[in-house]
Amino acid sequence: MDSQQEQIQNDGLNICTSLDSCGSVLENSKNKASVSFVPNESMVSDIDEHSKLIHAGYIFNAASFAAMVAVNKKHSIMIAADVKFLSPIQLGHEIFFKAHALQQNTKKCEVKVEGFLLDIKIFDSIFHIAVFDKAPFSIALEKVK
Repeated sequence: MDSQQEQIQNDGLNICTSLDSCGSVLENSKNKASVSFVPNESMVSDIDEHSKLIHAGYIFNAASFAAMVAVNKKHSIMIAADVKFLSPIQLGHEIFFKAHALQQNTKKCEVKVEGFLLDIKIFDSIFHIAVFDKAPFSIALEKVK
């Protein structure tokens, strides 16, 4: 994938519309998504000035964002994930996530997400997304005085 690709507008997204550190959507079509993720200095977990490794949680977050964009249905939540981190990522690396929903029009979707650094697969996963008819857990809680 070309690192010069432009971010598409989030106008077509039904979910995750206000997230800003998960990556940039490059493709958003039915059951597919591509997301570019460029970690920043605040995501570094290894303080060693030579390696500057990115915390795996940020990589997971970008991959789950790609999965949610592939499903792109309101009232959907991630309920499980089978994840393999195949390589560490350093500051300055741009990761491309490709997501493909394996089922259509179901209440539970499996989404295959792969992450690439150049042409090297560095992340492999299946995300399980539940889709609800209305907002789950919409319980009105009273403030404790």
